[in-house]
Amino acid sequence: MKQLLVALMLATVLPLFGQTPQEITSITFYGVDYSLVRVYGASESPTQFRTAFAAINDLFITEPKKYDISKFTGKKLDEISLDGVNRVNRKINLHDLITTTPDYTPDAAQILQVVRRLYIEKKTSSTGAVVVAKLLSKADNRGTYELVYFDVATRKIIDSIALSGKAGGFGLRNFWAGSLYKALKDLR
Repeated sequence: MKQLLVALMLATVLPLFGQTPQEITSITFYGVDYSLVRVYGASESPTQFRTAFAAINDLFITEPKKYDISKFTGKKLDEISLDGVNRVNRKINLHDLITTTPDYTPDAAQILQVVRRLYIEKKTSSTGAVVVAKLLSKADNRGTYELVYFDVATRKIIDSIALSGKAGGFGLRNFWAGSLYKALKDLR
């Protein structure tokens, strides 16, 4: 009797949670949102970073074999749509970009706000994915990120995965793109 009751409860409650990470088969990728990121210990100017952020997002288009989000996530890629993150990243408050706090990290409510304010032209019932940049630490040569899967129609977060990658490469864009690449590569 107890087993029947538990089975009945699970059958009625589980559908309320929507997709689980294992059920996500395809995604629309919205790029890397740098609106919450803080930079620690770097000598470059905030303006240089803003330019580098746009160039890093472009790598998903210009170097699709290397920055293959489908291969990294194991999900079918329906589309790459960078318009929303490009809009947000152009408006980054440059005065807040540099931090003296080596352990800065945005909280879950801030990550949710990133998803909610992301401009999405086509409101579909698909699953979206966005990478939220958190801390770029030149002192540690490491970038930290959060890969967030969400329901495009409702903006509810389905799952999020904390990522971290060692930075490296020549030039500001390549140095921090290296940390993103290594962080995403560790998903496999």
